[in-house]
Amino acid sequence: MQYVLPFQSESIPSSMKSNQAPRPVNSTITTVVVPSTSGQANAGGLSVIQVPLGNAAYMANPYVRFRMVVTTGGNSARRFKGAVGTAAAAISSYQTSINSTLIDNILNYGVGVSDTIFAHACSAGYLARDGKILFNADEVTANGDNDETYVLPLLGLLGSQQAFPLWLVNGTLQINLNYASIGQMFTRTAAADSITGVTFSDVALVYDRITVESDFIAKMRGEMMATGAKYVYNFTSYQSLSAPSVSGQNVINTGINVSSLRAVTMTSPVTANLTVSNTTGADTGGYSLRAGLSNFQVSLDGRLVNNAILNAVTSPALVFAELNKCYSRLFDAAVDDISDKATYLTQSFAVGVNCCRVSEGLSFQGSSVSVIGIQLSQNTANHTNFITFVSDQSLLIGQDGAVDLVR
Repeated sequence: MQYVLPFQSESIPSSMKSNQAPRPVNSTITTVVVPSTSGQANAGGLSVIQVPLGNAAYMANPYVRFRMVVTTGGNSARRFKGAVGTAAAAISSYQTSINSTLIDNILNYGVGVSDTIFAHACSAGYLARDGKILFNADEVTANGDNDETYVLPLLGLLGSQQAFPLWLVNGTLQINLNYASIGQMFTRTAAADSITGVTFSDVALVYDRITVESDFIAKMRGEMMATGAKYVYNFTSYQSLSAPSVSGQNVINTGINVSSLRAVTMTSPVTANLTVSNTTGADTGGYSLRAGLSNFQVSLDGRLVNNAILNAVTSPALVFAELNKCYSRLFDAAVDDISDKATYLTQSFAVGVNCCRVSEGLSFQGSSVSVIGIQLSQNTANHTNFITFVSDQSLLIGQDGAVDLVR
């Protein structure tokens, strides 16, 4: 039989049709502020936010808000650490749990995970404008401006574009914010005076509560009970580890056990500049440098993923191209990286290997792996390598409110 090409048939374009978009279910929207239950916190401290579940509603558009008061001695103008220099540097890690089930445990959140995402998965124009207002991106704060409020997006469970069904789960959603030390947060940009203290207050989770009708919830529960189906809530997980750089060849094997590994990325700031807020040297801002990286290869259960040797010394353009594939933006002219040719190697360097099989927004489109092996070669032992594993995960919620995490 002769194959019929798709363009041999005709179709009415959607722009020529009557609008067929359905309206949403009957609901109301309210912006809700859930304050921290632990009061004020200092550098190195902890804030706990507990969100009651079981409401006849969904959670949408969540973010964290906090007020930061900085105490200084002398003219301590400052900038947050990292290539993008955002208020995310104030958070060393955070955990999200539902009742007794730990969902997220994002280590190295500030300089390691979020800074890499801001630098290479966001548009430079967004960071230069919106980011400055929201979370002080790449902004030098003059001494005297010591009391400011910042807003940060959430990664992991609450970073999903899908609304979270509060009505389906009973109990409490808890977020633990662990704050960094002063030296991990700031780089002083003026005189060599001190930053003596940081206080966090007005810490809260802010979200839109979309309240639906009881009949809608009863129908959803009835369908789930009749069919045994579970509510599937997809999100992106970020697991991070840190390891000292080694002058020469180094092999790192890690048991990760995920069904959909999307990418592996690595940044390499100078170790000595991760914990002090001094003003000497070109790399004191917690910047990531290439650290003489001449090889970065990833194996999944012994199978080599990238045959191309990623050599940042001789072929930084190749390294940058492969990094862009990790965020599905290779040759995407609509998203411009924060880096230019010079700053990519001296401030915002990152290397990455893409493990996605397709780029069509499908569930679990990454690669299955139990043990991941990373082989890298650097020419210095003075850096810390922050390695991030990006994977798909699903939260399965039964009609009885029980949750299962599918990795």
